[in-house]
Amino acid sequence: MSTAAARRPVRRGFTLIELMVSTALMVVIVLAVVSVAAETFKAYDRAVADLSTQSEARAVLDAMENDFQTAVIRPDGRCWMEVVLPGSSSTGGPANAPTLTGNLNPAEHPILMLFAAPQDRPRWRPDHTSASTARVALKGDVCAVAYRIGQRSPFSAPGTQTQQVYGVYRTIIDSERTFTDALPIILSSTAAVPKSPWDYWSTTTPGVRMYGDYNQQKYVTTGTPLINGVVSASSGMPWTLDDHNFLASNVVAMNLVFWCTSSLPQSTAVTVAPIPLTDPLKRPALMLRPLLPVNKNDAFDQGAKFGAGSGYRAAYTTGTGAASTADAPLHFAPTPPAVPAVAGITPHPYEEFSGRLRIFADRIYPDALSTASASTATQLPYLPYSLRAVEVSVTVLTPEGAKELATLQGAGTASSGGTKVTNNDFRRIIVQQGRSYTRYIRLLSNGG
Repeated sequence: MSTAAARRPVRRGFTLIELMVSTALMVVIVLAVVSVAAETFKAYDRAVADLSTQSEARAVLDAMENDFQTAVIRPDGRCWMEVVLPGSSSTGGPANAPTLTGNLNPAEHPILMLFAAPQDRPRWRPDHTSASTARVALKGDVCAVAYRIGQRSPFSAPGTQTQQVYGVYRTIIDSERTFTDALPIILSSTAAVPKSPWDYWSTTTPGVRMYGDYNQQKYVTTGTPLINGVVSASSGMPWTLDDHNFLASNVVAMNLVFWCTSSLPQSTAVTVAPIPLTDPLKRPALMLRPLLPVNKNDAFDQGAKFGAGSGYRAAYTTGTGAASTADAPLHFAPTPPAVPAVAGITPHPYEEFSGRLRIFADRIYPDALSTASASTATQLPYLPYSLRAVEVSVTVLTPEGAKELATLQGAGTASSGGTKVTNNDFRRIIVQQGRSYTRYIRLLSNGG
């Protein structure tokens, strides 16, 4: 063997251990990259879903904030704002209350009716005196406004089962039609024959309801209710669920809590009859009190204990179950029954309605309490409250949740109130794919 061949370097490869270690490191790095990428995509999907739900919720909350802040509630002894729960004709609501929508409970989709000055109100009307497409500027700014949740296709009514989505519909009656059609009903209200916004939106008097179809530049006269009557035979939907009034999609709940102050003083120094009415809990008059809708026969529904003609009673809860809920009359004087007390626990009173709520400047009538009843020295047939703020909460489905719901609706059952799926599936989708948003809105023109 030559000396050069002996000095040639030996070429060595990787050992088996080195290959195994490098392979393991590569697998760890690849898994880490894949995991980071997967989490990044999940975060992106969540962000897109949140942006989608936030956009829909913002459309509803912004519109309601403007309408509540410009709401008209005049101190003239008349009802200027009203809430009706669908399906509540037997629980204190009006006899012609609309049926429930899809899988929603009554308290989840209240119908809100008020008078306000919306920023996006119609500014012109079709010219009836001309055959051309001329238009005339509208006078005034106060409009009749209604909110409700419906289930239909926002593009073709009512649409197939898979096209029907839950959404918020906001109807604005222009200022001139409000002045000629709606306001006369409210202004004709008396103690003997009380009127409210529901009398306008649900009337069946032929030929007295007109709404502007601004796309076709004309007015349409209808003799059917705007809330629950079929205005168009081709659409099969009432005007308040017309696609022109569509505001936001995939909204599966709209909860309202009304925060009020009381006109009853905290206490009185009078000790001889007649003793004036005072707050049974000795709460300051300016303390905010919640008033909220409930579903009949829920755990916290105490409506069965509200005796007819005995004033309105409030529920006091000291826990989260029906067994820890008691009730007591709030608006009795001079000696109301004792408020339930639990040792070591402070009761939290709340007041409820399960059918309708009629709001005046200085009083509120829940459910079927008669507005024609006069107050007496011993009780009040109404809540001596003034509305100060409204807490609005909406629950919006993500795109994935809406897609899953549409798939189940395709195999679901159709009803007069929309397409239904099983309640268990519906609640599961809301819990997993629902996003809730809340806004507290202060009324700026109460009594204005």
